[in-house]
Amino acid sequence: MPTFARFFRWLFSARILKRLFISFFTIVALITIAWQVENWRGRTKWETWKAKWEAKGEKFDLASVVPPEVPDDQNFAKSVLFEPLFDVDSSGKPSDQAALDVAKDRFKLERSPRNSFGWRHGQRRDLEAWEGELLQLGNPPAKGVAPVDTVLAALEPFAADMATLANDVRRPHSRFAIRYDDAFSALLPHLMVLKKTATLFSLRASARLAKGDTEGALRDTITTIRLSESLATEPLLISQLVRVAMLQITLQPFWEGVVDHKWSAAHLAKLRDTLQPINLMEGMARCFRGERNMINHWMDRLHGGGADAARELEMITDGSSPVGLGLPDGWIYQNQFHINRIVTENILAGIDLENRRSVAKRFKSLEEEVRTLKEGFVPYHVLASMLLPAYDRMGVKMSVGQTALDQALIVTALESHRLAKGSYPVSLDALSPEWLAAVPGDWFSDEGLVYRLNADGTFTLYSIGYNETDDGGEYTFGKSKRKTIQWEEGDWPWPSAAAE
Repeated sequence: MPTFARFFRWLFSARILKRLFISFFTIVALITIAWQVENWRGRTKWETWKAKWEAKGEKFDLASVVPPEVPDDQNFAKSVLFEPLFDVDSSGKPSDQAALDVAKDRFKLERSPRNSFGWRHGQRRDLEAWEGELLQLGNPPAKGVAPVDTVLAALEPFAADMATLANDVRRPHSRFAIRYDDAFSALLPHLMVLKKTATLFSLRASARLAKGDTEGALRDTITTIRLSESLATEPLLISQLVRVAMLQITLQPFWEGVVDHKWSAAHLAKLRDTLQPINLMEGMARCFRGERNMINHWMDRLHGGGADAARELEMITDGSSPVGLGLPDGWIYQNQFHINRIVTENILAGIDLENRRSVAKRFKSLEEEVRTLKEGFVPYHVLASMLLPAYDRMGVKMSVGQTALDQALIVTALESHRLAKGSYPVSLDALSPEWLAAVPGDWFSDEGLVYRLNADGTFTLYSIGYNETDDGGEYTFGKSKRKTIQWEEGDWPWPSAAAE
């Protein structure tokens, strides 16, 4: 006991307390200095890099990427069929939940085959499989004489709404009421609705082709393309991905009409005029600037200690990130620097819109950057490592979509040449200027798309693809039974019809 008493008298002596206080305040001072240094380093790094790119014309604020407002009477998004989707109060709560539910499911088919379209594999839409699924509905259509009749009967209840949509999509602009200020919390209910409409119009186009109603099929195909392009100006990654998906769905009846020689010269001219303006790579550049600037907007709120931004951070990271949770603000700036640098110097630099080239090495360097960022825990880029992987394969996906559209455009000209001259041309040069002002090139080659007139009178058309190597015009497939196309390998051909 005397020993403890002596220890406590020593511990609380004036001399020891003075030393403890000095040590404590020294540690606090050092932490404060380190904190301030971290904040200064992070802010300086970000602002120096940002100023350099602003001098080159880049803009990093949210307002610079948000589409402008358009008059209601010129705005497809103001279609009466879509109004309930964005009829919400300031908190995002729908004004009329029942009307919202109806709008979300208005174009929904309850059943569909697993592989609902297969033009990539040279396969026509399987209307028999569609019939089998549709007859299992709770309220099935009447079984027709042929599968195509059953499919058309199943689509009849949607006919009035589809007619309204086909008329409304002719409006010159499309600007949905997205609350971009909400950043990652922004509601996007229109995307899945639009994708459902693409399925309906594309399915009906295939069915109409099978019935010999080529005019009706043409109208549905063009409407589907227009619906996909209603998303063209949205600066969001998910919007552009849905846009690409809708266009791929659209190409099913387009391809069927081509391989079966159903499109007339007039049809081909209309399809060509509709396809010509589409630029998915421009959309890719737009959406990455949008995503980047939205992240900046969100991080600016984190800098300010915004509670909403902190909740979004918790949602994104599952509460696992310390950035923005009472730790140096400079760490947020470091993450901001890394995200902006990678998007700007890797992704955007990989899209050469002027020369219509995808710079594969830039996209590949992004993959390497993402792998590096994910190695271990580094607070300077912990958020970057969480947000950037979603961008990893975007360059490939958008290039695949744009290449398919470029090939489709060329195919309209090839078919026009066949109808006018009796055969396909020996070279793509023969298509210009009569059917094409300029023949689209290959996004991965200065040599352009590979084209050959085959001995049997058919043609071969392909891109050398992401690996930038001519593999003879063949896809590379994965090992799964579904024969998944490996887009990072092999060529990207325009498919011919598979053997029945």
